[in-house]
Amino acid sequence: MPRDRQLTTARILAAAESLITRGGVGAVGINAVAEAAGVDKVLIYRYFGGRAQLLRALARERRLWPEIEIFAPADGETPALADDLTAILIAHARALRAHPLARRAAAWQLVERDELARDAAAARDEHVRAIATALRARHRIPPFVDLEAMIALLWAGVTHLAMHGGAGAPFAGLDLRREEDWSRAERALSRTIHALLGAGDE
Repeated sequence: MPRDRQLTTARILAAAESLITRGGVGAVGINAVAEAAGVDKVLIYRYFGGRAQLLRALARERRLWPEIEIFAPADGETPALADDLTAILIAHARALRAHPLARRAAAWQLVERDELARDAAAARDEHVRAIATALRARHRIPPFVDLEAMIALLWAGVTHLAMHGGAGAPFAGLDLRREEDWSRAERALSRTIHALLGAGDE
């Protein structure tokens, strides 16, 4: 790709991302993106084909779901399942708080089924399945634990809190813009997971 086209494409994608993080996916229109990028809208049609293709390209170029790895054991020791799951969910919540585009994509997929929503949902589902697979390979899962259902419920909860915090909205008495309240939520998450898994943990 010629250098000029690369630079223009990058400016268009950055403009679309900025519009989404400020106003949601609904704020992305060809005219708005062209104005924000400082380019003629003809270039957006030429390089991307239209709004749907622009959203698909943005989803491909930007990570729409922060990827969290299972942490390496310290000193060769394998953490307990409850510790692993707690660490993964807290890391996910923190990454999502720092990723405005992912929060907007998560909100969008709840109400729409366009390219960005589908790509965000697919990225999320693939990542969560990989985490469950890795945990099963690393731990003996107690017979009373439905691991995938537990991850789904807790993942949805921390995602919802991160979305509220990004919007500056309090939730159930927590002011999610305050680090103190996030710490409270993290402590409660840890205690909940350890209470649920402690009896059957290794």
